[in-house]
Amino acid sequence: MTYLIQSAMDFEIWNNPLASGGQEAREILLGHFGLGAGGPELGMLRRIVECYSNLPYENLTKIIKKFTAGSAEERLRGPVEVVRGYVDCHTGGTCFSLTYCLGSILASAGYRCYPVMADMKRPNIHCALVVEMNERRFLVDPGYLVGEPVELAGSPVRMETTFGVVEIRPREGGRYDLFTLDAGERKWRYTVKTAPVSHAAFMRYWQDSFALPMMNNLLLTRLTPQGHLYVKNHHFRMKGAHGKVNENIRSDFESRIAADFGIPPGVTARAREHLERLKRTWRAREAAEREKA
Repeated sequence: MTYLIQSAMDFEIWNNPLASGGQEAREILLGHFGLGAGGPELGMLRRIVECYSNLPYENLTKIIKKFTAGSAEERLRGPVEVVRGYVDCHTGGTCFSLTYCLGSILASAGYRCYPVMADMKRPNIHCALVVEMNERRFLVDPGYLVGEPVELAGSPVRMETTFGVVEIRPREGGRYDLFTLDAGERKWRYTVKTAPVSHAAFMRYWQDSFALPMMNNLLLTRLTPQGHLYVKNHHFRMKGAHGKVNENIRSDFESRIAADFGIPPGVTARAREHLERLKRTWRAREAAEREKA
């Protein structure tokens, strides 16, 4: 199996789980969910991923870091900060912080795993993990809220989730396409490349992600037993087995995020204030340009 013949360095993004905070983050996470320690086996992997899937995808914490961190390095939320944020405030992160955190946790537990990049509307703007066990590979994607490891065995796989059916299909070059299926309609979401990405490249893509257009909007999503919650700015959508519900939550945005995600209103307000200040700057610049013209 040629995919197992990789440079040892390809797998050492978490070469020292203690340095990355993986062990401490794992102890906090498993302690919070009452999950006991166990060896690096598939059953334990599934339990860790299931617990970790409770962390929401949200860019509130990333927006706050973008505008308040003293340096580019300080923008990056490490594993302990991510897990402690969830335990204390029900925050999570975007795909880079969620992937790096979970990879650190798994590496500290003895799993052999590495980050991989995925293309959406742009190349290399999404990331996930590949975990290798007994000559089998599993895709773990905490940033897309796929709550279980998916084996990459060269054949299509379908999974039922609370927000519908997810399908992963192989294509040439060791890549896989992820689709969602809704009422028989298949929608492409991303193409993941399953070759390891180096530590330097992963960190570069992570830093670059702070300049992506998605950082100009407030975004949150999480899975619940009732379905999939999705928020973009003041637009709220719940998609479940019985259909979709759409709402405008502009008038009580912070309180709704607190009610539906558990995130304190102060966190949401800080992120919103940073974006509103940025947009005021844009509007002032555009007005000045019009006056010059």
